[in-house]
Amino acid sequence: MTQITIKNLITIDQQTETIHQTFSGDYYQKNQSHFLVYQNELAEKVVMKYDHEMLTITRFSTPSTLIKLHPKVSTQAVITTPVGQQVFDVKTKKHEMIPEGFKTDYEFFQGDTKIAQYALSVRFEEE
Repeated sequence: MTQITIKNLITIDQQTETIHQTFSGDYYQKNQSHFLVYQNELAEKVVMKYDHEMLTITRFSTPSTLIKLHPKVSTQAVITTPVGQQVFDVKTKKHEMIPEGFKTDYEFFQGDTKIAQYALSVRFEEE
């Protein structure tokens, strides 16, 4: 088992909130990619796949959510929100691997309007 610690500094409309969560899960490496797999607080399976170039987060909810974060490529994500599914343009400002995880800064936009800014840090420790 692996202890996965997630810290996410989220800024929306000039209000900032820090999310700090710890989950038990699994870590493995395949080729040059690293994988962290865990169940979130809603009992949904979450897979974080990362390497030195990018991060992909898949949440197996209904419907599933897929977010691809790459500093050189803008992507889109469809996220289920309290007001229904919304499409966001995702711009990754920074992604870096660290020995025990990764740090990724990204923003969600709708058109030219920035909706949210995230500073995500994920660390893991094998138990």
